[in-house]
Amino acid sequence: MFLKRLISDFKPHKIGYKKVLGDLEADIMKIVWRANKATVRDVYEQLRLERSLAYTTVMTIMGRLAEKGLLDKEPIGNAYVYTPTISEPDFIKRVVTEVLDGLMEEFSEPAISHMVERLGSENETNISKLEVMIQERRSKGAK
Repeated sequence: MFLKRLISDFKPHKIGYKKVLGDLEADIMKIVWRANKATVRDVYEQLRLERSLAYTTVMTIMGRLAEKGLLDKEPIGNAYVYTPTISEPDFIKRVVTEVLDGLMEEFSEPAISHMVERLGSENETNISKLEVMIQERRSKGAK
């Protein structure tokens, strides 16, 4: 499975997948992940319950998601059936990896410092989990 780089414009102020995808792209991916396969018509019918948009807009965005490697499309009759090329949990993992790798490449010290501060301020058990992970990593590296 070939996926182009997912993050070209990280938007930290947005919520959920909209941090890394366009608003409509994120909504479409959520629908397709839930259904596991869908036509443009299927997605359009669900989206129009919440907003006004053109069928061709949904078709264009789903085509772009296929170009990005997030959806596969297979012709069935006069339509295409779209399926996700990556599961939702794998997408999340990939986004987290790209964001953190990008930060670590350029700003490792402040990124690590902030993560530790953030983990400690949210819940003290997070620091304990981090300590366990560090110890496990050290023991693997010593072998």
